[in-house]
Amino acid sequence: MRLGIAGGVLASLMIVIGTVTALVRANGPSPVPGVNPLSFLTIPLGDMLVFAILVGAAFYFRRRADVHKRLMLLATIGILACGCGAIAVCFHSTVRSLSLFGLSDLFIVPCLIYDFITRGRPHRATVLGAALIVISHPLRLIIGGTHAWLAFATWLTHLI
Repeated sequence: MRLGIAGGVLASLMIVIGTVTALVRANGPSPVPGVNPLSFLTIPLGDMLVFAILVGAAFYFRRRADVHKRLMLLATIGILACGCGAIAVCFHSTVRSLSLFGLSDLFIVPCLIYDFITRGRPHRATVLGAALIVISHPLRLIIGGTHAWLAFATWLTHLI
């Protein structure tokens, strides 16, 4: 149980530090050439939001090991887009945009396969958590280009 408390504290610190880092980074040049840094801000902030939702749900279901473990694993998979994005920089721009999220989403497939092998069907926590991750990716790209988001992101980055 002490390890779980330490993990909860670490996850909370990750959310705070990740959010602050994303906001500070948005005041500089864009990590992707030709993309407005404020538009790109939807990617790391989206990662932090998805991570917070999944970790919060895992904390809520901490007494149900089957749900808790799946949600924690999916929370980890949800923040892999950054690492996969670093790998994707090596590719052509068309492949890069697909691989940014696509590579991280591939890590969900073994979770579903495991559920099919052990349970004969996917676990509800796996399906809902995976859906949150996968659906959030195109939403970030859509939201990042809107005037409302750019105004909100400008206000948000001026707080830091």
